[in-house]
This record gives sequence, C-alpha cells and structure tokens, in this order.
Amino acid sequence: MVTVLNLSNLTEQVYTCSPEEAVIAAYAQSTGDFNTWDYDARYSRLLEWGEHCVLCGDFSSFYCECHNHVF
Repeated sequence: MVTVLNLSNLTEQVYTCSPEEAVIAAYAQSTGDFNTWDYDARYSRLLEWGEHCVLCGDFSSFYCECHNHVF
C-alpha cells in the first residue's frame, strides 16, 4: 500500500501500486482522467524524484530504492 499526499491541501489517498504509479494516478484523477490504461504514456514525463520521494504535480509519495520497503 502506498500513501499519496496532496501537497496543496494535505489530503491523503492510498493506492495498491508502486509509488510512481500512485502519484501519477492521483494527479490524473484530480484532473478528471480515469483512463488508467493511458496514465504511463500521458503522465510519466511529469514525474520528479527526490532522495526518498516521488512527485507528480502536487502529489507526493515516499519510496526508498536502497532498501526493500516502502514508507
């Protein structure tokens, strides 16, 4: 399970996918796009990575590639 935080209003959403897929889904759904099959092609270019987080627009999730766990 991955928790996504909307940084503009501090609401949380929970997804059952990778952190990258989760922030893309949260971003896309916030714009009214529920066509999940096209998310990667449409939104993957918007991803930004920090040391332990991934962002898409105002949506952020923690992740860690150095260990086998997700925050």
